[in-house]
Amino acid sequence: MNSASLPPLPLPTSLEGVYFVTLRLRDALPESFSQNLGLQYYNRQVEIAQGPHRSEHLHMLRKVLFKRFDIALDLGKYGSSRLHHPLLAQIVADAIQELDGKMFDVLAYAVLPNHIHLLLDLHTSEASEPNALDIELIDCKALRASVDRLRNTLEQSLKIDFWQMESSAPPTTFHKHRSNGTIQSSGKIWHERSFDFPITTAAEFEKCAHFIFQNPVSAELTTHWQDWPYLFWKQ
Repeated sequence: MNSASLPPLPLPTSLEGVYFVTLRLRDALPESFSQNLGLQYYNRQVEIAQGPHRSEHLHMLRKVLFKRFDIALDLGKYGSSRLHHPLLAQIVADAIQELDGKMFDVLAYAVLPNHIHLLLDLHTSEASEPNALDIELIDCKALRASVDRLRNTLEQSLKIDFWQMESSAPPTTFHKHRSNGTIQSSGKIWHERSFDFPITTAAEFEKCAHFIFQNPVSAELTTHWQDWPYLFWKQ
């Protein structure tokens, strides 16, 4: 994508507390896929355990594995991909906008059929490190609290409309049958984990912004990012 075609996304005064966050629907990927990524993460850690700059190596390793994670999401081979429905995608976009300026600032986001990407500014100087045991986890209390609030808000915003649509569709992992044959909704809509990255440089910030704008195109949902209605950037 030509950088000249991108919208202006001002660089925050400070990058402390700025994170790239990815949330996915609960059934977007099989658990075996995440477990396989986790195993690759663990095996690589064993190799670099005694080496210098361990934190930087883990950060880079997570980026490499995240690419595989996001490609699998974009393929949409698993789960319901219900956010492809305009009504549900708009509910998610509106809920994100509603949280902007409260617990965090929303700098940019993209709503995709089975996941969302966001750039969030938490306005915190709390240190953050990749978790050695969980590839998707960043150890930062402020981030965890913000993502939990975001997920809970999206859960409540979607619940009624999501389950009404699910009840008219073939059973998925979100469904179980009552004894009389009717479908009963169960479980959560959003996966309890998110894949997050701290943004530490201006180049990294720009790269993540480019990624968010380009993702609907790379996922073959639209030809031009400008035509995707569920993109936002703060000007």
